[in-house]
Amino acid sequence: MEESVRVLFLEDDRETADAIRAGLERAHFEVHHAADVPTAVGLLDQYVFQAAILDLMVPGGSGYDVLAKLRELDQGTPVLVLTARQEIEDRVLGLEQGADDYLVKPFAFVELMARLRALLRRPSQRVEAIQLGDLELDPLLRRARTPARMVDLSATEFALLYSLAQHRGHAVSRRTLLESVWGYRFHPGTNVVDVHVNRLRRKLEAAGLSDLVRTVRGAGYVVD
Repeated sequence: MEESVRVLFLEDDRETADAIRAGLERAHFEVHHAADVPTAVGLLDQYVFQAAILDLMVPGGSGYDVLAKLRELDQGTPVLVLTARQEIEDRVLGLEQGADDYLVKPFAFVELMARLRALLRRPSQRVEAIQLGDLELDPLLRRARTPARMVDLSATEFALLYSLAQHRGHAVSRRTLLESVWGYRFHPGTNVVDVHVNRLRRKLEAAGLSDLVRTVRGAGYVVD
């Protein structure tokens, strides 16, 4: 990781903050630590950050206040939220308010590093929801829904449909899907794409969305 990666780190517990900051600096991150909301907001007025790690329960407000400020600045900063709250509703709330990922305390530092690196590998711009007729694809929550119901897709099925939707009207090859969804840089000689497309189609048909994904002979698959 290059030294130019500047991270805003909001955490009020001194022992936790010192340990995480030391670990990040060993990994060559430039860490700007704040123990309260006013200090964190002040840092946002001074620097542009490539990532932010925000604890929620801090003095002077909430980590959500800093998250809101980051999203107001609209710099595409990926945000990892640290929370002691394990309820699904709390996690969804954080994502809906603009967080990119969350980590429930207590956690191992290696997991924090893995999640942070994963966020930094994502495109800098924030991805938007895509509308396919009555179907809305929300990439932040990995959620597919129609006005009448949620469509229960696995993470892989959602990524597959979203990748096709991003190329709406154009056939996407199996090789391209293997790379964008599964991360393969080569063709592994498997029918994994076809198997998941068939599963995806069955779920879409059950939701009243027949023929959304078409096969283009010799080219791959397309969403119109």
